[in-house]
Amino acid sequence: MKTYKLLLLSLGVFCFTACEKELDRDLTDANVSVATDENVRYEGNILTVKKGTPITFLLHGDPDYVSFFSGELGHQYVYRDRKEYSAEDVESCELKFGIWTATGNANSCTNQLDVFYMAEEQAPNLETTTFFPGMSKTDFEADSILVEKTTEWKALISREELPNKVLGSAASALNYSRSVKEFIGKKFTLAIVLNKDGKKASDYPTYSDGTPIPQSTFNFTSMRVETTWRNGRVTTAYASSFGFTPLNMKNKTVFKDQDEINMPKDREYGSVSTGVSGMWNLSSIANGGFTVTGAASGFDWKYTWLVSDYLNFLECPEPDLPVKVKDVSLDVDTYSYTYDQVGTYTATFLMNNFSYAHEASKICELIINVTE
Repeated sequence: MKTYKLLLLSLGVFCFTACEKELDRDLTDANVSVATDENVRYEGNILTVKKGTPITFLLHGDPDYVSFFSGELGHQYVYRDRKEYSAEDVESCELKFGIWTATGNANSCTNQLDVFYMAEEQAPNLETTTFFPGMSKTDFEADSILVEKTTEWKALISREELPNKVLGSAASALNYSRSVKEFIGKKFTLAIVLNKDGKKASDYPTYSDGTPIPQSTFNFTSMRVETTWRNGRVTTAYASSFGFTPLNMKNKTVFKDQDEINMPKDREYGSVSTGVSGMWNLSSIANGGFTVTGAASGFDWKYTWLVSDYLNFLECPEPDLPVKVKDVSLDVDTYSYTYDQVGTYTATFLMNNFSYAHEASKICELIINVTE
């Protein structure tokens, strides 16, 4: 049986109070110590442990709540409220998504979709910069002119790379990845268009039985910005954070295949939650999925845009998080954790007491050196 030696907190755990003295009384005796053996020992004020060896933290006092930041990537107390990173911290930044098509044939897929962008750019030898100023989202006429006629969009994905046949399912989706690292710190807007050229079914041959071809439906999957930081962490921001807004160009036209019960109240900028011809369905955008439904055979082909707000490529979508060790319903006085990677970590215990009359908090930190 192993013999453990209990070390006082003063040997390596540094505690800081975050409240006035009178509010901190309940946590005065709260602290953390460590059970040591031949694989978990102190060297000065640093706890040294072999990787893969469990560390047993001993919780003293009686805090109502205790949470633990291991100090590993994604779990560092110092970054618990971080909203943005620094550009110097970026290793790579990729915009990724998939597209698959449904209904129609090659004619109804090819050149029916465009994926554009506009990024802030300084004119050569001039002090002026060009960028997409953003839609008002209240003045449809001005917004439609801005998006359709004024802005010099650039192709993020060329038409030749986009689907030119019916793919049929998400499993057959074409996947795209484009680096956007060069646009960090610039006003970057993403725009997607269905039927920019204003094509009609009558522009193409019918099926062999004389039936007009339908307009294809385009499904986007897992659209996200995936960023790798210099510390090795990878973060993902899905399309739900892009601020996408539809611009329904034919909103004043009453189409026979658009059921009023499924249409949005805001026909100019609204989206739907089911398949409606010519409308954007953003109901799955939290996971980066969205769809624009084409027109069925015999109905008018539709024309619509989807435009983002400025994309902040330095935004931190996942602030560092702790794990819960204790709450008022748990009577816990020990906590075990294992580090599997060699390195030096700042382990942090955050202790809190809450009541109707006051609250108190205390931070206990321990420097841990993990060796082979």
